[in-house]
Amino acid sequence: MAAFRRETLEDGAVRLASERCRFTFRRPRPGVVSLLIEGHDRGEFGTAPMDELREDLSRYAPVEMFIEMDDTTGAIVPVQEAWTEWFSENRSALKSVSMLTRSKYMHFTAEVVKLFSRTGELIRVYLDPASFEEAMARAAPDFVRLRARG
Repeated sequence: MAAFRRETLEDGAVRLASERCRFTFRRPRPGVVSLLIEGHDRGEFGTAPMDELREDLSRYAPVEMFIEMDDTTGAIVPVQEAWTEWFSENRSALKSVSMLTRSKYMHFTAEVVKLFSRTGELIRVYLDPASFEEAMARAAPDFVRLRARG
């Protein structure tokens, strides 16, 4: 497994970063997690991204997650399978999972994870940033996305 680092940013966000990929976790309010994924996840993080969510689920369930994947170029199959299993195992602790991607490949990947995790409408995959932002605004009205695009 390749090395990665965990750091807490000035704004309180937590970033897991490797040479090829970054996960940035922001918590605009208790029970709401914003996750920005950038790059290609080749499995170098192991379970660290899921572990990062453990306390949110135990303290604030049901949690609303917002996952931005516009700058994600891919994830190897074992990573996709790990997320599928995680969503399945934790569906009762999740209120909703909103995923944003405009990449056809990542949209397909997200839909496969949704299908095989058997979470039904718990997971919503957005192609339109405006709809994603509306959902986020309902969950955390004062939160400003750092990666907002038009």
